[in-house]
Amino acid sequence: MLVYSKRMLELILENIVTAPERLGLPAAYAESDVLLYRQYGRYDIVAVQREGRQLLKRAEALQAEYDIAALPRLAKQYSEWSKKLQQLKFKRLLHGEFAAGKGITLYVNAIRQECAEHGWDYAAYYDSVLMHERVHLLHYQAVLAHFGAAGAAVQSAEYKQAQRYWYGRQTEAAQAAVVKETLAEFARWLWCLKQGHLAQAQALLQTPEEVRTCIPHYPYAGVRGLCALHVSSPQAAVRAYSELWQLSLTSWQQAYARIKEL
Repeated sequence: MLVYSKRMLELILENIVTAPERLGLPAAYAESDVLLYRQYGRYDIVAVQREGRQLLKRAEALQAEYDIAALPRLAKQYSEWSKKLQQLKFKRLLHGEFAAGKGITLYVNAIRQECAEHGWDYAAYYDSVLMHERVHLLHYQAVLAHFGAAGAAVQSAEYKQAQRYWYGRQTEAAQAAVVKETLAEFARWLWCLKQGHLAQAQALLQTPEEVRTCIPHYPYAGVRGLCALHVSSPQAAVRAYSELWQLSLTSWQQAYARIKEL
């Protein structure tokens, strides 16, 4: 199943929660009561704060000494330090998860906790998480189909090639995660708008993590560009989404580069 047009995206938004079989998706998924956290970011906040204080002391010392020659080096150090502020480590409670070969799991206690904290409707938020994870599954099936591995045995060369591509390697794995989450989260955001869950749609883009972190260290941050484009031109956003989907079947790097352009 490929997202290649506005109508196809509409079919996904209309059916993926209530009638997934119309998209060739299994209706079954699992629920779990456990609370799981996933860590994002790259730099420890305490270490970054310590480095910032050291830079401040150094700046004060240079000012007292009138050491103008040392300013360019300090400016470079400050620039490098400031970039770390968008890559601080933090943990995020998992609400749902798709694993290739295992399917979808929704973490109901995490969803309840999130809804209680923000005053959101449980059923609506639950469905939005399910929607997000099913887009991952749809995307995975598209990758399998592209490599000729749909319905193939797990021992087949086609299946193994598709699996290697899906997960990516080293730096490409981080870029793949950004592309996957951008595609799934933008569809979720659109679904929330279509269902009238406007507060939830707005909140998806305004949590502290989304505001302060950047891709690829926080893959969900990639959706901001598509959402901003949709506000100014829904048609252009749908075209960009379709382009990203197609690029993701052949090159995570090209799809990632396209996201950075948004």
